[in-house]
Amino acid sequence: MAFPDDAFLARVPVQALPSEPGEGDTVVLVRPKILASRWAWLVRLMAKPNYRVKLDPRGTAVWRACDGRATVGQVMEIVGRAFPETSDPVRTALLVRELVLGGFLRFRA
Repeated sequence: MAFPDDAFLARVPVQALPSEPGEGDTVVLVRPKILASRWAWLVRLMAKPNYRVKLDPRGTAVWRACDGRATVGQVMEIVGRAFPETSDPVRTALLVRELVLGGFLRFRA
């Protein structure tokens, strides 16, 4: 089966974690090092409890397009229009998948 398939393209990604402004017009994603709520007390004891993931301009476009309204297919179109000279829909879909696997995004039910 080829990736991305129709079922994946129809899913709606939603931002699951906070972000903050990065350099220029980019975004930095903020993810706790420990996501399990039962370990929240340990996170509070850590000097640096969060990972900070700096996104490049394309990653930032993907992040912003994952607003809970657009499907993965629509996110691919939005990013393709923003970067027509280097349009790569599969790369965009792979980034969405990796952000979901990393807990940065979730799919709307």
